[in-house]
Amino acid sequence: MSFRAAQVLSVLVGCVAVAAEPHGHGAGLQAGAAQGQDANDAGSSVPAHQKHPVDPRPPAPKGKSVELTVPGGRTSTAYVARPKGAPRGGLLVVHEWWGLDDWVKAEADRYAGQGYLVLAVDLFGGSVATAADEAQKLMSALDQKAATEVEVAGVEWLAHALPGKKIATLGWCMGGGQSLNASLASGGKVGATVIYYGLPVTDVNLLRKLQGPVLGIWAKRDGWITSEKVAAFDLALRDAGIKHEFRSYDADHAFANPSGGRYNPPAAQDANEATRRFLKTLLK
Repeated sequence: MSFRAAQVLSVLVGCVAVAAEPHGHGAGLQAGAAQGQDANDAGSSVPAHQKHPVDPRPPAPKGKSVELTVPGGRTSTAYVARPKGAPRGGLLVVHEWWGLDDWVKAEADRYAGQGYLVLAVDLFGGSVATAADEAQKLMSALDQKAATEVEVAGVEWLAHALPGKKIATLGWCMGGGQSLNASLASGGKVGATVIYYGLPVTDVNLLRKLQGPVLGIWAKRDGWITSEKVAAFDLALRDAGIKHEFRSYDADHAFANPSGGRYNPPAAQDANEATRRFLKTLLK
């Protein structure tokens, strides 16, 4: 089943509490993509309590822009953050419904500091929202075919820049589902997937296309990505034979976003540390 932009209504904002509870089956992890989702999700709206603006004071980006070549003669501007030494591997980063803003670039810089060549793609063609109604319009207008082409082009760019090195994808909220979408669409070139409270997939046949483990980061108070959806994703990954680890927090949707009103530093720190360990183990 194809991915609908209207089905991926996830936001990147804040958090509420902590208490991580790791669970799952097997070592490794891989994320739920933007395909094969429940048709009942179409047209749903983001929970009202998540609709608040982004903090307007992001850190200054340290990386540079690069042009990706996309099918049809198009180009797409992405953000590149480079490590100081030789890269451990490549990381494709996908933004939330706000767009590729400086907060996402700061996250790319942080992962570059851990030793990865990070490419943050832009699915909104340069548009960035600062208010929830703007973000909703951008996400609803997303052309999924074009978005997938940008994601695949990003993976290809990393593969060309890092011959012989492994590549992972990572995204938050809307970008969490897109992170899995990128992994599924990239012809086996992605070896690990990280999803921060993105809309999961339960199509077992689709999930069998994954070439590596999944790390899922979830929020127990999430009114959008509910515990029932997470449990269904867990079961589908098991049925597909995909190794994965899930970590659930007593927090609200988008708790890891340092610029959002639901941000919770302890929960975000634990989730980010789990991600650091996951990537360090798999990207060698």
